[in-house]
Amino acid sequence: MSDQVSEHRQSIHSTAQDEKTPASGASDPEPSTLLTGKKLVAVFIALLLSIFVITLDQTILATALPRIASDFDAFSLQGWVSTSFILAQSVFLLFYGQILRIFPAKWVLVSTIAIFEIGSLLCALSQSIGQLIAGRTISGVGAGGLMVAMIQVLTQATRLEDRPKLFGFSVLGPLIGGSITDHSTWARGVSICGVLLLLKAAPPLGSDPTQRSASARFQQTLRLDFLGAGLAGGAVVNLILALQWGGNTKPWGDKDVIICFVLSAVLGVVFIAWSVYLGDRAMMPTSIFKSRSIYAIMIYSFLNRFSFLIYIYYIPIFYQAARAHSATKSGIDLLPLMLGLVLTGAIAGGVVGKTGYYWPVLVVAPCFLAVGSGLLYTIDASTSAAKLVGFQILAAIGIGMGFQNGSMALQVEFNDEKKLLAQAMATGTFAQLLGGTIGLGVAEPIFASLLAKNLRKFAPNAPASIVKDAPTAIYSVLPKEFIPGVVHSYTNALKVVFVVGVPAAGIALIAALFIKNIRIVKTAKGIAPANAKDAKEGAEDAEA
Repeated sequence: MSDQVSEHRQSIHSTAQDEKTPASGASDPEPSTLLTGKKLVAVFIALLLSIFVITLDQTILATALPRIASDFDAFSLQGWVSTSFILAQSVFLLFYGQILRIFPAKWVLVSTIAIFEIGSLLCALSQSIGQLIAGRTISGVGAGGLMVAMIQVLTQATRLEDRPKLFGFSVLGPLIGGSITDHSTWARGVSICGVLLLLKAAPPLGSDPTQRSASARFQQTLRLDFLGAGLAGGAVVNLILALQWGGNTKPWGDKDVIICFVLSAVLGVVFIAWSVYLGDRAMMPTSIFKSRSIYAIMIYSFLNRFSFLIYIYYIPIFYQAARAHSATKSGIDLLPLMLGLVLTGAIAGGVVGKTGYYWPVLVVAPCFLAVGSGLLYTIDASTSAAKLVGFQILAAIGIGMGFQNGSMALQVEFNDEKKLLAQAMATGTFAQLLGGTIGLGVAEPIFASLLAKNLRKFAPNAPASIVKDAPTAIYSVLPKEFIPGVVHSYTNALKVVFVVGVPAAGIALIAALFIKNIRIVKTAKGIAPANAKDAKEGAEDAEA
């Protein structure tokens, strides 16, 4: 028993020597990439802009979706505008994890900016919902690489205990996104994300020069796991198709839905078998899964993002339907959620950096999420503004505390496995993004089917085709006598979507209990290596 406790509670020293080992997986010796001073400031600014752009992109679409659906008369397809982006981001993120073992993170990041730009341009020029979804898919391909390359640069440039503090600066996303959507065309709002990315490309990104020859890089590129990427992509696409169709445009028992579920399962099994066969050459190297914590971290990250994206996309719909708020106003209404998430994430990151303990934060976070989600189930059109804000903040505390500490758990777990770090982080981030994809895929059919059912019950005479096109049509098109029933139909459907966060939080709590409780012990200023006495004291602290 004592051996198990000793295994569960370990101590890891975050020293300059640890951080100087490059995380790109290169086999040749490479110089230190730990940055200080002006270079570190430049890297931080670039990475903060990366986080800001991703968040701004999400919030623009969250507040703009009803308006986009109205512009294209395609309410039933609006979920694919967001899902296509997240789906492409999730699948290609794993592939970029392989690429980062061959090419410097800086150039991978710059390349993904160009891909994101192309997708943003197509979005801005789109004349149909199909063109918009195609543009969003291309943007998602770029965003997947941007995200994993950003994390790779961060692991190269900073000390382990300082990393959680970086991710708390995207609070302006909802406010700016809402303003752009309401006072300009939504296409211009999407293209602004691309402009911000170009501005971000200039600062140095702290990537170390590779010592591989061009021919060696070419040979390694040919050995990438292209088949694994195709199998993973096929499995995820079929799963999302089944979730999008089932209970929405097709019955759950429809043959197309069943075929998609079966294909997803088969392709998933084949992908696992193929990965085992390839071993460490696979897109998901089997060495990563020797850690018993990786499974729990993936489940935890999956469920955290699962809940987050449901709230960020459906809370604006509540305000637009129940309170007649515009895109600007509903974007501002997201501020309690985003502000709570950002501040809690920053505070939790500071606490982890100060104490070295991230495991207790991972355990407490789902408790707040469960309480906040449960309280959001009680809301209706008459709920006070104070309660709405308070319930959002409670849910945000839970999401914010767990958001980056799941990533931190992975970084600590693989701190001594530099060759695996990039792909381990890509795998964890894949689980996180897949959670968001499936979260939206689950939420949309629940919302659509309940809304249709509620409209038949509470507003049978209201023109359903108009009401379901956009929440704002409730107040601009419908006769006044229909409005209460339609609003009640919306709020009753939305509250069920919100309560999905309760079981998600419960499962996340169970997963957190299986994550190793490793303490990060930092040395003075993160420069001097720890001596044997420090290591012993750190281990004793972890046992206490």
